[in-house]
Amino acid sequence: MSRARLLAVMGALALVASAAPAAAQAGTTAAQAGTTATQAGTTATRAGTTATAPPVRHVFVIMLENESYASTFGDPAADPYLAQTLPAQGALLQDYYATGHESNDNYISIASGQPPNAENQADCQIFSDFLGGVTLPDGVESGEGCVYPAPVQNIGTQLSAAGRNWKAYEEDMGNDPNRETAACGHPALNSQDQTQSAEAGDGYATRHDPFVYFHSVIDNPTYCDAHVVALGSPSGAMPAASLAGETGLATDLRRAATTPALSFITPDLCDDGHDSPCTNETGGGSAAADIDRFLQTWVPKITASPAFRDGLLEITFDESEGPQSDSASCCGELPGPGSPLPGITGPGGGRVGAVLLSPFIAPGTVSTVPYNHYASLASWESLFGLPRLADAAGVTATFGPDVFTRPGG
Repeated sequence: MSRARLLAVMGALALVASAAPAAAQAGTTAAQAGTTATQAGTTATRAGTTATAPPVRHVFVIMLENESYASTFGDPAADPYLAQTLPAQGALLQDYYATGHESNDNYISIASGQPPNAENQADCQIFSDFLGGVTLPDGVESGEGCVYPAPVQNIGTQLSAAGRNWKAYEEDMGNDPNRETAACGHPALNSQDQTQSAEAGDGYATRHDPFVYFHSVIDNPTYCDAHVVALGSPSGAMPAASLAGETGLATDLRRAATTPALSFITPDLCDDGHDSPCTNETGGGSAAADIDRFLQTWVPKITASPAFRDGLLEITFDESEGPQSDSASCCGELPGPGSPLPGITGPGGGRVGAVLLSPFIAPGTVSTVPYNHYASLASWESLFGLPRLADAAGVTATFGPDVFTRPGG
């Protein structure tokens, strides 16, 4: 842990009396555990940074679940569309890492730059308020909990402030309106999250929908309803409980003017590979097969859309197969004040890989530059001309000439 972060954390902890100095020291040890991997990638990460980004105006993100690089990109027989077809069309990031374990903390990190804390490492079983927080000089919140205070920003609220549109498209949200609404679906504050498991016909998981974990989004229901919506079907059909005027991804893709600057796409618990066998729908023979089926449906729709002419699609996984499998980190990741070990058993969320498609990427590009979820956020912010939030400000590289190998489009 850097001296500045350590001193800030210790000061904040003294103010809120939420932990002992030993926690900060434990965080230092965790950060040191990832030093070798970070140093190994230093030369490569410098190569990945560029001051001149291509004119990307639309970013699409698909977050998948709980698979290590070796079981997906490293095993093309299991998921040939993800592991072979898509890398042949774009860029394979071989050294892309998650930032923690379990799921929710990774979604928060990629959307806001906030590091894991004990509550979201446990996947926020209770949709609890984030308490005891003091904002550190680097923008990191020092408390613990799930739903961040209103002043804490995310990439969505950043875009709104800049006059740009964004949407989170959530598959199955609202299929069972007794569990969650079809727009801005989340549990009541400080209540148990009933979406931790799928049910027949509804595989929405609140913990995979990062934007509802910010008071800056959910405290304004009209704003939240407009930006956190059901994915809808590939034909554009919406859940029966959807709001009047609510549109899903298929409908929004028809025109560049209706496609948000940021489209954050969360498959349901079957299609993201989390559940196998599946509960909410009939799955394939494996989690990898379910993932391929979802991607084969939606990726061609995205890449054929008018907005993709200046677009970037990123597909990655929230975390590796688990803290016992891989909790490695990269890119100078630091533990936050809320958890000395972001990966529970180590400094990160493990190597998961990513694939990026864009007119500004030559087919078959392969990058070995280390990246992680904070680097993704920093890259999107750079493309949109936004300041970097929290730990996104400290990454060693953003997507550069190693990724954008056809800068003229």
